[in-house]
Amino acid sequence: MVVGAFRKLRDAVRGDDGRAKAQGYLKPIDVEETAREMDLMRLATERGRQEQPSSDSVPLDAIEQQITQTLEGEWAWHGAELINGLRAYAARLIAVSVSTELENLRLGAQNTLAKLRNAHHRAEAELGPLRERFIAHRDELKEFREANRLRRAARPPSNRYTTLGLLVFLVGAEAGLNGFFFAKGATLGLLGGIVMALGISFVNVVTSFSVGLLPMRWINHRNLPIKLVGLLIAAVALAALVCLHGFAAHYRDATALVGEDRAFAVARETLVSSPLMLGDLNSFYLFGLGLVLSAMAVWKGYTFDDPYPGYGAHSRRAEEAREDYSDEHALLFEDLEDIKEKTVADLDEGIRRIPLFPQQAAKVRAQREAELRSFQAYESSIEAAVNRLLAIYRDANRAARQSPAPAYFSAPWKLSRSFLKETAVLTEIAEPATSAPDAHAALEELRKLSTSVIGEYEALIVKYPHPTQMPR
Repeated sequence: MVVGAFRKLRDAVRGDDGRAKAQGYLKPIDVEETAREMDLMRLATERGRQEQPSSDSVPLDAIEQQITQTLEGEWAWHGAELINGLRAYAARLIAVSVSTELENLRLGAQNTLAKLRNAHHRAEAELGPLRERFIAHRDELKEFREANRLRRAARPPSNRYTTLGLLVFLVGAEAGLNGFFFAKGATLGLLGGIVMALGISFVNVVTSFSVGLLPMRWINHRNLPIKLVGLLIAAVALAALVCLHGFAAHYRDATALVGEDRAFAVARETLVSSPLMLGDLNSFYLFGLGLVLSAMAVWKGYTFDDPYPGYGAHSRRAEEAREDYSDEHALLFEDLEDIKEKTVADLDEGIRRIPLFPQQAAKVRAQREAELRSFQAYESSIEAAVNRLLAIYRDANRAARQSPAPAYFSAPWKLSRSFLKETAVLTEIAEPATSAPDAHAALEELRKLSTSVIGEYEALIVKYPHPTQMPR
């Protein structure tokens, strides 16, 4: 019977699903409805007829204990909800605390300043030498252009691997074709002709490329002596190449007539005595092919670098130094600007929000105080509900019994303690020991921190600017 009564009382107060049956948080319990649902009148009458509890009883009987325990459980559940609510208020107060906001923003700004100052040391060690090297090569290029009256940009050099591949192709192509021409008089036939042509082709291509790369480009120089020297060497070298191909053509004729043993001497004599007299049409082909491939090698040498001597090398040195400095600059500054911008934005947001904090904090405290008052009233309503339920039970019990009711039936029931005196509650509503800083002083400090962050970053970027922003 007692267990059944307890279940009825529990369901009446908390509901079948275990949640509070009261109409929301801190709402009073419907005593009359609870008494009907747990059938207190019937239970009290039955126990009264049995003269229970006895007249000399001191503690509450089982039904009374179930009433008080169940409503105390309901009170404890609401007390836990109160603590959770107070913790939420405390979190909201922290969020609108000038001290907390100032400390967080101060810490963020100091971290950013530390990173910027550390970047100064890093830049001095890593970026400084690259900057000096870039400036030196840039100024050297500028002086070179002024001295040689150059206004155009340097032309990019040819790809070295492409150039090397072309030269190898020219040597191979000329050697292969000339091998057929030399095969007629060579002892070893086609193989011997190719070996002989390979040597001539190598000398032809390498010499022609060197002529185009050096003396032919010297002709463009502003300095007259250098121009004349280049012109003289180029003329001599081109004449030597013509002689080389003429000798090759006469050597082929001589090989076919007198054999390889005497061909060299005969070719030398005929080249001097009658340079244009060749005995075979293929020898003319050999001569023309050599000149064409030689001209291609000269052109490739001439365009291998900028036509003006030294301009390409100066430009490349300056460009390489610029790229080295730019890469290191990006590596150093790629994160610093984002960090600086975020820190300044956070400080500006703090400056905007802090003046609103006192009013917002006062609103939160007022809401918290209202909830504390509501809970105090709720505790009174719990005591009233228990005493009302006990009164219903005891009145019905008195009416049904013959013996006197226990003396404690006349004593009112009270909560053993108030949740508002609990340590957890007092901790959550305790105010900081130190007073909050003045909002105007906090704003001034944040403005100074923002200025410091911007100034530190600008000092760094002024000392180590991007190559595009360097003064010329």
